[in-house]
Amino acid sequence: MTFNDFKATWTPVIDNFLREHLDSEVADKKISQIMSYSVMAGGKRLRPLLFLATLAALKAKISDNEIRIACGIELIHTYSLIHDDLPAMDNDDFRRGKLTSHKKWGEAEAILAGDALLPMGIQWIVQGSNSANLVNIITKAVGPNGMVGGQYLDIDSTNNESVAHNSEFINKMEWLKTGCLLRACVEMAADYGHANMSQRKQLLQFAHAFGRSYQIYDDLVDVIETSEEAGKKTHKDSENGKNNTLTLLGVAQSREELSALINEAQQSLKNIDSHVLAGFLDLYKKVL
Repeated sequence: MTFNDFKATWTPVIDNFLREHLDSEVADKKISQIMSYSVMAGGKRLRPLLFLATLAALKAKISDNEIRIACGIELIHTYSLIHDDLPAMDNDDFRRGKLTSHKKWGEAEAILAGDALLPMGIQWIVQGSNSANLVNIITKAVGPNGMVGGQYLDIDSTNNESVAHNSEFINKMEWLKTGCLLRACVEMAADYGHANMSQRKQLLQFAHAFGRSYQIYDDLVDVIETSEEAGKKTHKDSENGKNNTLTLLGVAQSREELSALINEAQQSLKNIDSHVLAGFLDLYKKVL
């Protein structure tokens, strides 16, 4: 199966599960509506698909429990987007071509929707897996030593020229705020799908290269795409004094770094029978 076939098969399943269970499992219909607004706004469903594709590479089954785990990851990801868009953070008006949650419903409502999605995502992972280890992986990935820590470094370094050319700092910041969660999707599947030591090593090598690549890709999107193409305001990182790979290397060298990481990710899969996982790397082609 190709990546496009895999995506076409499982994205509607993910969307249907999210829609149905956010409606049926949230008692208050208004907060359910606010939560669903951001969750169902579109997006690539990259993280749940990455979890499921890793399971498929391990020849593990994909049924309702596995979909619940994958959708739990998506809830956690969406919580982070809602909070990231808030005025105190990136202050974005649009996400995925729609008004951001706080612009649509109000700031307090958006905060509460994010607050609700995070524990519900963890709950779904527990319900689907009955595994404390999966919870440990995901909470470490999004906590102070993962995504939140990276977001703090991003905010703290804004308009700070002293770190603009500090490669160690920028690599750490971008890995924590973006790469950790992507790696966790693969690591959770490797654990849940009982990968052997060799498979686990190769899958995590792929996940590290893919996760580090994604933030460079996203930084390039901000520079080379219009707001209409990206579904959110672009050309705002430089306006807001953000430090990232582009401030460190420039566009041309950032593309070279992205290409090198793609090659690294491809090489890590040479002994893994999965055209689907390799297909995730095609995402980056439009910015190269």
